[in-house]
Amino acid sequence: MKNVQICFDEELLGQIDLIVAKHRSSRSAIVREALRYWMIQKEIQDLEQEWINKLKANPEDLNEAKVWMQAETWVE
Repeated sequence: MKNVQICFDEELLGQIDLIVAKHRSSRSAIVREALRYWMIQKEIQDLEQEWINKLKANPEDLNEAKVWMQAETWVE
């Protein structure tokens, strides 16, 4: 692994240290996990936004998508 320097304000660092103590981990491990989670969420958001933009650009596709979404709804 490569060392990097990151600055945190005192409040955030205190919160990180509480999590570190609670989970018996390290600051580095907590930050790595948080960044991995953030990157996954960002990728999902980007894909969703791309899909929304394509649907807005092609309204007929939006109508077709609505039909499929209604068909997928399970009603008992």
